Amino acid sequence: NDFDLSQFSLWYSTPGTPVVTFGYEYDQDAKKLTLTLSQTSKSEQGPLHIPVSVGLLDKSTGEEVVPTTVLDLKQETQTFEFDNLKGDVVPSILRQFSAPVKLVPASGEQDEEALAFLAARDTDGFNKWESGQVLFTNFIFQVMDGKEKGSTQTWDFVKEAFRRTLNDYDSSDFSILAYALSLPTEGTLAELVNVVDPIAIHKARGDVKKSLAREFQADLIKRYEKLTDSMSGGEFKVDATSIGSRRLRNVCL
Repeated sequence: NDFDLSQFSLWYSTPGTPVVTFGYEYDQDAKKLTLTLSQTSKSEQGPLHIPVSVGLLDKSTGEEVVPTTVLDLKQETQTFEFDNLKGDVVPSILRQFSAPVKLVPASGEQDEEALAFLAARDTDGFNKWESGQVLFTNFIFQVMDGKEKGSTQTWDFVKEAFRRTLNDYDSSDFSILAYALSLPTEGTLAELVNVVDPIAIHKARGDVKKSLAREFQADLIKRYEKLTDSMSGGEFKVDATSIGSRRLRNVCL
């Protein structure tokens, strides 16, 4: 075809991981979302061509109102508009990990309410998992810093995301549910701090895991027993659904 890949080829000569920052604003009167994306990289020949997959979810219902759309970020900063929306939305950005970049909010601060929303409702498996991981990480580090468990807004968001994911019986992608319910590993957490304290990381992660287990004991048992019943009496299978079922059951255990 006639698609020009010359700018895309700059990826091959650019070291390091590009950073994409995002910011968005919903105009209630115009029923329009404005999304601004910016990129920085070590490219010496100008901006890269970065494909950014985006979907929009209705903020009140969680319904996907704009399916996955690929935005071509070719300049240092570009603005994209989504018109004719019926209400406020939450954007799901970098769906399916559409480009190997680091995605950060332009404000420098994570919107934990949006993270909890995406972790609980996003129809994209990667972003559902990624949002939950960021949310879990934030709370684990809060616990490490000595903040009282259960009294923070972050803990409420963590519980909401965990509860909705655990009780999502409509989804047949059990592997995604299992990963979405799993806390980040100690190794992953260690990479995010300047001074690594293995004991503190281990304790904080363990405390959060125990708190979730106590909070959702009945729901975890229910899900575990339902998965166990679905496996009883059948032959051992290695298809994706069966593997996912066993993975989710182990997470509940």
